[in-house]
Amino acid sequence: MANLHCYICDRRFPRRTMSCIDGEENDAKLNIAVQRRNAFNRCALEVTDLTRICINCNQSIRQEIQAIEEDPGRLRLNVLSQTRNGTCLICNAEVDLHRLSIECKANVFICRNIYIPENVKSCQYHLDGRGFLLPALLLDEEFECFSPITKDQFRELFTYCDRVPREGGYRYVTKKHLLMFLCKMRQGLSDDFVCAMFQYSSRQATSLAIATARQSLMQLKPVLIVAPDGWILHIQGPYFSDHSNNDAAILRNEFDHDAQRMRRWIQEDDIMIVDRGYRDAIPLFEQLGITWEMPALLNRNERQLSTEDANESRLVTKSRWIVEARNGHLRSIFKIFQHTVQIQHIPNIVDFYRIAGAIINRYHPIILMEGANAEMAQRLLERAREPNVVQALVEAENLHTRNAQRWVRLNAGQIQDFPILTIQDLKDLTFGIYQVKLAPSYVQDKLQREAEDELQVEMLRDQNRLPQPGFIRVRVFSRFRNSTRYQLWISYIPTDEQNETMEDGEDENENPIQGYYCSCKSGARTVGTCAHIASVVWLLGYAQYEENVHYPSTRLIESIQDAGNRPL
Repeated sequence: MANLHCYICDRRFPRRTMSCIDGEENDAKLNIAVQRRNAFNRCALEVTDLTRICINCNQSIRQEIQAIEEDPGRLRLNVLSQTRNGTCLICNAEVDLHRLSIECKANVFICRNIYIPENVKSCQYHLDGRGFLLPALLLDEEFECFSPITKDQFRELFTYCDRVPREGGYRYVTKKHLLMFLCKMRQGLSDDFVCAMFQYSSRQATSLAIATARQSLMQLKPVLIVAPDGWILHIQGPYFSDHSNNDAAILRNEFDHDAQRMRRWIQEDDIMIVDRGYRDAIPLFEQLGITWEMPALLNRNERQLSTEDANESRLVTKSRWIVEARNGHLRSIFKIFQHTVQIQHIPNIVDFYRIAGAIINRYHPIILMEGANAEMAQRLLERAREPNVVQALVEAENLHTRNAQRWVRLNAGQIQDFPILTIQDLKDLTFGIYQVKLAPSYVQDKLQREAEDELQVEMLRDQNRLPQPGFIRVRVFSRFRNSTRYQLWISYIPTDEQNETMEDGEDENENPIQGYYCSCKSGARTVGTCAHIASVVWLLGYAQYEENVHYPSTRLIESIQDAGNRPL
């Protein structure tokens, strides 16, 4: 028969030699056992019909009960003593200690029925001179600077901290250990800094506390395959970051080592959404019968994706951004993953990742995409089936090879008949927020700072107006390579025609942006727009009509010298 742990002393004994403490007949025994367990600073443990105490503890409790029954006037004292001489009686700290005054000990006894013996010391953080408990040192907002979770979530997480087996017994995680571990994960601090901050006796003691908290929290067993709502199903690795460990090689390795576990996450009719790094794993997907979706790849000697491929790629990235978002959360919430990890923690880095993933799953909200519903999905699919009529016009009339009549620097207020758009109109046009948020910084960089890499619009040779009303041609520079130029065309309904349409009672909801095309890699798509088109539409349809447009702050740029003498 298996040995059991004593509820009080935690040592193991044969079950037949131990005694129960549950049931109404054992109420007195249970109360004393709970008090003694708390006195040993052990974590709370639910009492069930399987809970036992050893012979020695049972005999000691029976003697105490007998003594109280023989002398009802006898007072049972809760004695608070130190685990070690020269440490705080509450947190075991070894610095800033002072002896407790008689008034302090008397008030603790009167208010809490706890007797504190002579010569007991405490640090300055727990009891004041009158014996009253000091208020919490950290407000909720301050606590969240130390930890990735709130105080209430911290208390719940602490209940999951199991004891850690060691030779000859167990190590227990205190709240101080857990908070220190979360602080290190949150801020990426060195062991030496954490040691001084949390007043550990040595760096070795700090490392031991980190190891204890890590091993204890690993009992959560979190299972980085990401569900559509951002729930982290599994974190694989760690792997080397070199050419031999690309995404496809890692996936093949996971299937080779544990195909059954990997298949558990994939049900019939599921779709695995991956990025272009998995292109070498396509034969594996086909062999296993897994349905997959991946952004399209450029064919040899091609510079632009077709409209169909660009649309399919946008549908994939629209769905897959959840993975990138969760990867970003791991680094923004737990700054330890932003820095170089100390060498002694390298063997445990996968544990750190899995603990971080479990905390995100439990205490951080799921990812909700704004406007993500069946209606948006239907609109995306409908737009994906639409041809790019502007691209067809450009290619039919060779507008991409025809010399411009006159290139003029594009400025806000230059195209007066461009339709007025709201931020929501821009979001509907781009099917998202990323390009809309990117536009101010791109426009600021090209219009305000770059003297040579400016945005240019085609105008008539002898007049300051467009060659064709409602149709503009703009020359832009690549977001990534200033040596690369692209051209884009936008077809729109001029404001005067819009007003006439509204007066005639025709469809007021007609989209004023009729079509667009850019010569960049993904500029042929009709599902959303590329960043170049979004930036030009933002400038002409929104920024030029707004009095207070918020561009990124130039304070940082102003503090750095520029040998190019570009304007700020």
